[in-house]
Amino acid sequence: MNKEKNVKKAFLWNMIGSACYSGSSFLYLMVVTRVCGTKLAGFYSLSYATAQLLLQVARYGVRTYQATDLRQKFLFKEYKVSRIITCALMMLFGIIYSSFSFTGDYIIISCFIILMKMIDAVEDVYHGNFQQKYHVELMGKMLAARNVYSAVFFTLSLVITKSLYFTCASTAITSLTLCLVMNSCFSRKSVAGLENSTADFQMGHVWELLKICTPLFVGTFLSLLLYNVPKYAMASVMSDEYQTYYSILFMPSFVITLMCEFVFKPLITTIAELWWENNIKKFVLYVLRIVGIILVCCSGIVVAGHLLGRTLLELIYGVDLSPYKLHFIVLLIGGGISAEVYMLYNILIAIRKGNCLLPVYSITAVLTILAARQMVKAWGIMGAALNYLLSCSILFVLFTSILVFVIIRRKNTAVKSTPQ
Repeated sequence: MNKEKNVKKAFLWNMIGSACYSGSSFLYLMVVTRVCGTKLAGFYSLSYATAQLLLQVARYGVRTYQATDLRQKFLFKEYKVSRIITCALMMLFGIIYSSFSFTGDYIIISCFIILMKMIDAVEDVYHGNFQQKYHVELMGKMLAARNVYSAVFFTLSLVITKSLYFTCASTAITSLTLCLVMNSCFSRKSVAGLENSTADFQMGHVWELLKICTPLFVGTFLSLLLYNVPKYAMASVMSDEYQTYYSILFMPSFVITLMCEFVFKPLITTIAELWWENNIKKFVLYVLRIVGIILVCCSGIVVAGHLLGRTLLELIYGVDLSPYKLHFIVLLIGGGISAEVYMLYNILIAIRKGNCLLPVYSITAVLTILAARQMVKAWGIMGAALNYLLSCSILFVLFTSILVFVIIRRKNTAVKSTPQ
């Protein structure tokens, strides 16, 4: 395994790739709102939220496990075949959801929005391989190139045609083609020979991989479901226009989590190494450093959001957000906590403690989902924002408690372990 790591290059390109990925999500809603109006933007927002939820079906919680598979228990071919299976399931569920939720052209548009998000899962399996082989800079380059193309194509297409149907369909098809060609070429050129050449592909290994990652998938699916619960609660008691307002206010919070990936994603494989080498002191220092960096970044974003954020959103999206100043701050704080949760989640998977995810998310679901509709009924968009903050806070407390317990137990036993 090649362990030569250019940390600065990895951080730089991962930051650029994450920024492009985050920015594209921000741009899509802005363009749809500007060109198509708040009502159609509300439909797009709800479909996009569902696509983001179904994306967890396609990813199936495999990415962090793949990136920290230090002993190459599974071949890259086996990871790819597992991804084909899960992407097919994502599209199947997406078609079923769209058929029951919408009518006419809206069904097709929703399906293409889901296909656009499925591309994230397709390139994710390649990026997991890059990261596993310490080529994080390649991962960032591929992520940046594909998302810049998709964002530019989507914007120009919608501005010129004014057709959300044509724009989503053409963006999905051309972006998927670019993703497959680009990542396949770079994968062959850059990581050729690093695979375990003595092992043969086995379909049984694919099913074993999916079985191992099932608890991780259920946990991540519930995680995103919890974050989207306010949207679905609003859909049942409020009109589509309010979906647009909430989505605009929520977008920076969502982007915070995506952007914070550039802090810990390049380090997750190294963190796994430190754990299995029983270097607990350095492991703790790495974790505390990441927590501190994310905390500082998010604090700055909350302050900037309070001073300028809402005004900028009004200028960008062309809507009046003046009644929602406090709502915006609550969502930003939730976004900061969510970023810390995502980091803790990845660390627990990297050290093979993913079996705790399902109980944590189940407890959080019981505490927040049942309350969501009543909170939205009582306080409207503020109820949705508080429900999101509540979910993030509970997850943060539980994950932090588990990680501290695991570290203390590891230090006390001082037994050197190996990955499963």
